[in-house]
Amino acid sequence: MRPSYRSTGTLLSALLLSLLLALPGLLSAAPQTLLIEDDEGVELPVSAYPAEGEHLILWLLPQQGERPAHAALAKALNRLDIEVWQVDLLDAHFLARTNDNMRDLSGVSVASLLRAAHQETGKQVMIVASGRPAITALRGMRQWQRDGPDSDYVLGTALYFPNLMQATPVAGEQAIYVDEAYASNLPVLLMQPEFGVYRWHLEEIIAILQQGGAPVFSQLIGGVRDFYYLRRNDPEPEERLAQDAIPAQLQRAARLFARMERPLQAAALPQAKATEVSTRRGLVRLDGSRQATPIALPDQLGKQHQLKDYDGNVILLNFWASWCPPCVEEIPSMNRMAETLGEGFAIVSVNFQEDAAHIQDFMRQVQVDFPVLMDSDGRVSAEWKVFAFPSSFILDRQGRLRYSVNSAIDWEEPEVLDAVRGLMAE
Repeated sequence: MRPSYRSTGTLLSALLLSLLLALPGLLSAAPQTLLIEDDEGVELPVSAYPAEGEHLILWLLPQQGERPAHAALAKALNRLDIEVWQVDLLDAHFLARTNDNMRDLSGVSVASLLRAAHQETGKQVMIVASGRPAITALRGMRQWQRDGPDSDYVLGTALYFPNLMQATPVAGEQAIYVDEAYASNLPVLLMQPEFGVYRWHLEEIIAILQQGGAPVFSQLIGGVRDFYYLRRNDPEPEERLAQDAIPAQLQRAARLFARMERPLQAAALPQAKATEVSTRRGLVRLDGSRQATPIALPDQLGKQHQLKDYDGNVILLNFWASWCPPCVEEIPSMNRMAETLGEGFAIVSVNFQEDAAHIQDFMRQVQVDFPVLMDSDGRVSAEWKVFAFPSSFILDRQGRLRYSVNSAIDWEEPEVLDAVRGLMAE
């Protein structure tokens, strides 16, 4: 007989009893750990969140690894009767969390996980990935097709702010996408943040995916940046709302894809392999054949500026954002560079998709001695083919692009100052 604590039990005893009574529910909310061996003998630890229902989501964790939001999203999907398997492929392969390692993963592990998920549960499986793991998602589906499945239980993939590029290109150069982006024929949902870096490349990405026959659906997520649901700190209200919407988005995608025809045969890869991407960093000399794309934007106080207002100067054109630590770190050296070089040299900066009030507050805390133009929708940055921050260009007196800088640098380095002085002397 269960003892009564209403009259004689202590407060501590009552609390312990409450904990014991709640324990089954707490345990049921914890993920199960599965160990799946892929076709190359790699053991893949999987956090499985079981649920009733006919759909299972295979969630490829991001390059940075698991975040608190992943468990919360899995449990929210469980409440919609969707099972979730989460896997950290870099961790399973004992690889460092670098861009190259993430991009270079084959699709073998993902294909093995797709088969195992269906064999264990009998459910239809959809892949979810964000950022660079989107490449692995496409490779995994294609590998699964090449392995000869006997039914179309793979639904497709939902990709949040996907990065499908071979590598981050040098500022001003064309993005080159991985071959698998051109050879996908299973359904794809693209979820693109309004203030994400790839906002103005979305139509290009859709067109590339469609070349392999993939039915592509897209949704613009208002008011948020890339990685909005992966923040370690408390999210902004817009980020919280967008994060809360993810389970319903994925439920709709799974239901939509389940009604579609899904080929079992992989699409052909492009006949010509994609061109290798230049990944040069630091001060990169350009051939000087390109003229600067016109810029006309307001600054943080609403005053209009045009790039041509600075004609006749050697110009350092810097693309940056206050949420980018390297961008902020190089500002003092840029201030000192302008003071050192004096007349005939000018710095113009373009802020990426932040509001004027925020930048005014930032400039009350950080000294910025040059104009800050507000690229509020990111279109100008896209026109200049800026894919990472900070990115900079050095223009000569005739407005020709003579150098690009694809990282934060110390702008007072002798090599940099000598290069600029050379342009000023022409």
